[in-house]
Amino acid sequence: MMAVGAVAALAMASGCSKRDNVAEQRQDVAEAQSEAQQKTAEIRQDEQQDIARTQRAASEDIAETRSEANQDVANAQQEVKDEQGELANAERERGEDLAQGGSGTSGTAAATNVQGRVLTTGRDSLTVVDTTTNRQIKLKTNDQSRILHDNHPVKLGDIKEGDQVRASYVADGKDLVVRELSITQPVVPAPK
Repeated sequence: MMAVGAVAALAMASGCSKRDNVAEQRQDVAEAQSEAQQKTAEIRQDEQQDIARTQRAASEDIAETRSEANQDVANAQQEVKDEQGELANAERERGEDLAQGGSGTSGTAAATNVQGRVLTTGRDSLTVVDTTTNRQIKLKTNDQSRILHDNHPVKLGDIKEGDQVRASYVADGKDLVVRELSITQPVVPAPK
């Protein structure tokens, strides 16, 4: 009987130790899962922080590049404006030289030529857009101005907006006075 009691005690002890062993393994698995979840959460948090840092750096780079590009555009526009100012001064000085007969020349001023399209006409003036420079030039006429179409004299009033013309002019004070103006291609009215 003692032997049966010892076997039963041994079986009970063995069953208890297996239960304890399973319980320990379950606890180990639960701890491992908890650690894995914690590690995963930390990795994801680090990843999100890295992404946020990268996005901030990219945004800063984009803003800096835009700022530099805007500054480059502003500098280029200023250079164009400076060049236009220098051109205007050079043209003004040239006009003054022509009005004075040029430096060291006789009293006859050299004529300047322009080819372009008539923008507007007036009683004794017209505005031409130079086809090479796209610059508007206001020309005056006087009694000595010759206005021609097909080598025949015409009046200033015969010139229409849009006519293609070629003119030679001289500076007379602040005015640019036509010596000779030829209509090279008149505006053809649209058929009705």
